[in-house]
Amino acid sequence: MGHLSSVSRFLSRLTRGTVAVAVTTTVAAATLTATTGVASAEPAPPRDSFYDAPANFAAAAAGQVLKSRPVNVRALQLFPVHVQAWQLLYRTADQYGKPDVTVTTLMIPEGARYKRKLLSFQAATDSILRVCGPSYSLTHGLPIDLYSRTGPITLTNGGAETLLAAAGLTKGWAVAMPDHGGSRNSFLTPHQPGYAVLDGIRAVQNFMPSQLPKKTPTALWGYSGGAIASSWAVEEQPTYAPELNIKGAAFGAPERDLGASLKSVNFTPLAGLIPIALGAIGKDSPAFHARLNQFLTPRGRQIVAETRNHCVGQNVLSNLWFDYRNYLTRPVDVVLNDPIIKKAIAERGITGRAPTVPTYIYNGISEEVAPIAGTDRLVRSYCRGGAAVTFHREQLPPNPIPQISSTHGIVLMTGASAAFDWINTRLTPGAPTPSGCQITTLPSSLLTEQSLQGLGPIVAGSLSAMLGLPVGAR
Repeated sequence: MGHLSSVSRFLSRLTRGTVAVAVTTTVAAATLTATTGVASAEPAPPRDSFYDAPANFAAAAAGQVLKSRPVNVRALQLFPVHVQAWQLLYRTADQYGKPDVTVTTLMIPEGARYKRKLLSFQAATDSILRVCGPSYSLTHGLPIDLYSRTGPITLTNGGAETLLAAAGLTKGWAVAMPDHGGSRNSFLTPHQPGYAVLDGIRAVQNFMPSQLPKKTPTALWGYSGGAIASSWAVEEQPTYAPELNIKGAAFGAPERDLGASLKSVNFTPLAGLIPIALGAIGKDSPAFHARLNQFLTPRGRQIVAETRNHCVGQNVLSNLWFDYRNYLTRPVDVVLNDPIIKKAIAERGITGRAPTVPTYIYNGISEEVAPIAGTDRLVRSYCRGGAAVTFHREQLPPNPIPQISSTHGIVLMTGASAAFDWINTRLTPGAPTPSGCQITTLPSSLLTEQSLQGLGPIVAGSLSAMLGLPVGAR
């Protein structure tokens, strides 16, 4: 019980700190919005020839490394992480299966490299800008930059989630964080993030300095936007990359029912995800973009367009308590039933395909970003297809004022340690392979024995990363 009390105090302090940062930065965000007035054009990516595809890249095999470079990685875009790190530009595919390139950031603990495991950590990029992807934000910029065109809040989810990914480093594993948006920095695109993740695993194994052979035991992990990419990866893997030795995938709050998510998250602290999503789908589909604009007010079109200029933190803080009822000219159900809009959302929904690797899924029952009904449907679809699924439905206390607090953010923190312990078990030699579907409703996975076992590596990885200590050297 003392251990649980310490965890509770830690989470309480973390939550209070997050709220304080949000209040402070919201003032800056409001000031920026007031002074800019109108949406500006999407900023061009920073000039870096490393991201440029070689002339003959289309002839390369999927997952072939086209370029590589050593880099220094920083957690929270501030603290140097004491590991060996490289970035790999590799061949992958876009949503239509056509040749594309993207980048993964590979981190390896210093020391012996014998029989390492691999963790592919999918950050919740939730943006359509290169500067918001892991490869850029882990190596450039600051969490707050009053002079940046994309700021003032420039901290990315990738920069923050490096603290979770570092748990894998404490085990001596290699950790890769792919830019799963591809060369176009897409978000919510169907199929493509799965290809990017799987080809990123291939690229790491093809990269000689990693000393990770083919068939390296591998696990996937991601939350929210990272869960979307992870879920696409396990669905594509049986036909796209059946040779990969993926032992399991853990992901939380996978938003694979975007229509339900749009309704549920409206007028909440994270409602700024709505214009981000609408802008991202519009980037993929000119037809969607044109039809959506017919339903948006001028101010609504301006807000959606402005999301192209910022990463997720700034976009959310600039649009706290966004309410689509103020920006749609027709009721939301009419908009969602429009044939063009309905088709685009359905393409990003539940496919009916089941993974062949074991999966661990966690989701808050009072979740506002990934409503539990949508994740229930995803799990049922996987189970009907014969998948091995462990599903934790987190029954936290009801959210009495959803306009103030966020179940989505709480489960990100409380569900992480049990998810990591499940991953660790899957990567342990000789561990039994799960079978069947185990669906459990519990107060919180934070209170389970698995959570306590997984908490140590997360805390150790986070502290080592922020203090500049060697992480997982062995």
